[in-house]
Amino acid sequence: MATDSRIPSRLIIVAGTYDGVLAGWDTVEHTRDGDQNDIELKLLRRNDGRYLKLSFAMAAHEGSVRCIDVSAGAAVAAAANGIDMGALKDKEDAKETKEVVRKRQRSDSTDSITTPSPGTLLSGGYDENINVFNLQKHIQTGELKTPNDLGSPLCCSFAPPVSSASPPTHALVGLTSGKIVLYKKRDWSVQHVLSGHDEGGVHCLAVHPTGRMALTGGRDGKIILWDLMKGRLAFVHKLPKIKGRRKEAVNHIVWSDDGSRYAYCYGTKITARDVGRGEELLDVEMVSRVNQLAFIGGPEGMFVAAACDDGGLPVLEVGQLEESDEADTRRAIMAIEPVDRVVAGDDRFKCIRSVEGGSGFLVVTANSGGVVSLMDLEGAARMMLTGGSDGGDDEGKDSDDESDSDSDEDEETEAAVEILDSVRLGSGARITDLAVWSYGGEEDDEELDDNQENESDSEPSSSDDEDEKEAPVVEEVKQPPAKTKRGWKENKNDKEKVELSPEAVEKARELVGQAKKRQKKKKQKLAKKSE
Repeated sequence: MATDSRIPSRLIIVAGTYDGVLAGWDTVEHTRDGDQNDIELKLLRRNDGRYLKLSFAMAAHEGSVRCIDVSAGAAVAAAANGIDMGALKDKEDAKETKEVVRKRQRSDSTDSITTPSPGTLLSGGYDENINVFNLQKHIQTGELKTPNDLGSPLCCSFAPPVSSASPPTHALVGLTSGKIVLYKKRDWSVQHVLSGHDEGGVHCLAVHPTGRMALTGGRDGKIILWDLMKGRLAFVHKLPKIKGRRKEAVNHIVWSDDGSRYAYCYGTKITARDVGRGEELLDVEMVSRVNQLAFIGGPEGMFVAAACDDGGLPVLEVGQLEESDEADTRRAIMAIEPVDRVVAGDDRFKCIRSVEGGSGFLVVTANSGGVVSLMDLEGAARMMLTGGSDGGDDEGKDSDDESDSDSDEDEETEAAVEILDSVRLGSGARITDLAVWSYGGEEDDEELDDNQENESDSEPSSSDDEDEKEAPVVEEVKQPPAKTKRGWKENKNDKEKVELSPEAVEKARELVGQAKKRQKKKKQKLAKKSE
């Protein structure tokens, strides 16, 4: 059984399914006292070796969940570490921070957890809805409609992303029309609509840890670098065409935690590049389709883990080649062997995400059978760093004994990956996407303090910038969607839990009245259609 030192102080996993359901697992449990709004967190007992416990499951979309993402929740981290709340520009983050401070002041139990909690969960569905959830209270706080005629969301991410300790200021959503919508998180108004991909759709996007730029990949075989500070296209890379094959779509793209490398996959190929040197660190072809990638590792070496369609989980080194290494060689190991049959079925790995904190080699995977697993891949990395074995005594080995050789090989395979915990969603729901949030402890607190000073520098500029007006790839939206029928809708249940000034109360009443009128009109239209 794994030691707790390898697991972050808190880990939350959220999965979306083809049935439109969102489900979440947590390493802490929620308990309520007399006040319905007061939630305390207590550590789960791990005597049975289990880490993850189902914390919520809800129907979120009519149709499949296409994409999900979790914000860093750095506002609560600020409260736990005495950071000035005035630096928090988002009203929701400031409110959550005050609540945590209040709970800490009146908390007498040693079992209570005051470590940072996640912020906002964003989900996009086939129904063209983008839903916003509060992950601390497990309630929906709002709903967005994608702008007219831009299709349904395929991918989404906060900016800065969850890997950054700074609270997010924006959110990006890639759509089936090939457009990318940049929302302001403060009021969920549309700041930019970015054009660059063809109508095949934006399959994946990854925001740099600084929040200043993003990479997107589409069905058109393009990888585009976006300058989020100016809201414009910065660079376009087209995947090489292979004779006899159709144009490959980019399946997934991901940044390393330090932002110095990025990796992407298309078809059966995996490519990784170094941003500073502009060098190609990795360019290999696997046996089967590669669905998603995740960076793992630390100062000793950087690696990429891949979720493959044949049920295999390869781990490949993406560090710099040494002088003694040949140019076309690269160290790699198959942490989980592919299934030995034509169709992998439920064993196919659909999603993989790296886990911040802990050992640095933790990943969360989801397969087609609805099984979500927390894995430690440090063994695979150590094998590559040490040349594939621990170099034990040769005297006790019998090279002629085939059974001993097979036994050693089995032990090495088992050491490559350790499955710390596995949970199944229902009876095996088909999972479409994963989102992971974690808190590692003191190291994350130091990173938060450093990033808070640079928060104002990393915010994307407004649409008044002169350079943005010259960029042909930006479609500026003058009116926020909050004033349109397809815009932001407040959840009045959440409003009841917020203390408002008289002016805010009047504004809230107006919003509620408008929402009621919209609901009445919808009911009338449905009644006419049924007649």
